[in-house]
Amino acid sequence: DAVGVGDAVGALGPEQALREALTAAVRLPAVGELSEARVREKLAVRGFRQGTLDEVVARLTRSGAIDDGRAVRACARTLMSVHRRGRIRAVRELQAIGFSGALVREAVAEVLGQVDERQSAAHLVRVRLKGGRVVTDAVMYRRLFASLLRRGFDSTTARAALEPYWKRSGVPVEPGTDD
Repeated sequence: DAVGVGDAVGALGPEQALREALTAAVRLPAVGELSEARVREKLAVRGFRQGTLDEVVARLTRSGAIDDGRAVRACARTLMSVHRRGRIRAVRELQAIGFSGALVREAVAEVLGQVDERQSAAHLVRVRLKGGRVVTDAVMYRRLFASLLRRGFDSTTARAALEPYWKRSGVPVEPGTDD
């Protein structure tokens, strides 16, 4: 019989389990900042008990290796400036990662002070239109509008980004809006 990771960890004494968990936490992939919730999740999958997880997280937090504030700001900057997500989707993705609502709102507000959401939406429209084409029909307008909504921009921002390219009078009925 193969011994699973959880079985092997369960057989360790408390001090040895703590050392193993600290080593595992430090070796977690350094793709970016990890939240406390993500560290807990990754170590729990490896079979460490709740008491061990609590102690590891407390030690890493005291040492500064885990800092949810720093991690959420870094993730928000990446989502909004590199991946060009709008505020709505950035909030949703950050909460899905495991950051608290208050930290997420604070980080997104801070990043919005550095990143112009309207410019990001306008850039996405320019890229989709390959620089110079105009939006000549309502179908194309609705598709572009819907793509901006999916990326997390509100309807006002999406409408403003599309306005310079819309060459007809009036605004077509937009998907996902009540106006």
